[in-house]
Amino acid sequence: MNLLRITIFCMICFATFSTVKASDFEAALSKETAQFTFRSDSSVIGWGGADLSLGLFYNEESDYVIQGGLLQMRQPSEQNPLTFGVGVKGYLGQLDKPDKDVFAFAVGGQVRYTIAGTMPMAVFLEGFFAPEITSFSDSDAIIDYTFGFQIEALPQTVAFIGVRHFEIELDRADYEADDDNVHFGVRLTF
Repeated sequence: MNLLRITIFCMICFATFSTVKASDFEAALSKETAQFTFRSDSSVIGWGGADLSLGLFYNEESDYVIQGGLLQMRQPSEQNPLTFGVGVKGYLGQLDKPDKDVFAFAVGGQVRYTIAGTMPMAVFLEGFFAPEITSFSDSDAIIDYTFGFQIEALPQTVAFIGVRHFEIELDRADYEADDDNVHFGVRLTF
């Protein structure tokens, strides 16, 4: 029953995002996990200049986690290729084994070094942490970070590779929803 609620919620959120003309779609796949994310400028909620995201994480253990976030970041330039961003992220999901629910609010950010050129490239580290005070339901804390490399393969198309660690601390144990798997992905801008 909880899986049905999460699926319906996700479908409503994706339908809402499609009506506001999302600016890009990202798919990141590993041998055990999949992450699909829609991103748009935050002006759709009345506050421009940040990235608004809505994503769905799924793994081979039949765990589902919906993620929504807001990340404010400065644009890189030739004088300042190193950029920093800060933001917030929400997690809502269901773990199959163990049968637990996830609900948390996290803070975090991103560090990015951009290499300008005909095919712009970047190395990045993004991380979010939800402590016990902002973790509800069966989750006690969430640690979610990704280290990666991306290249603009074509205009409006970015290919990337990265390693993600997604850990959910539960009452009696830590559960690794994504245990340092290598992800390959693509981001399409439209």
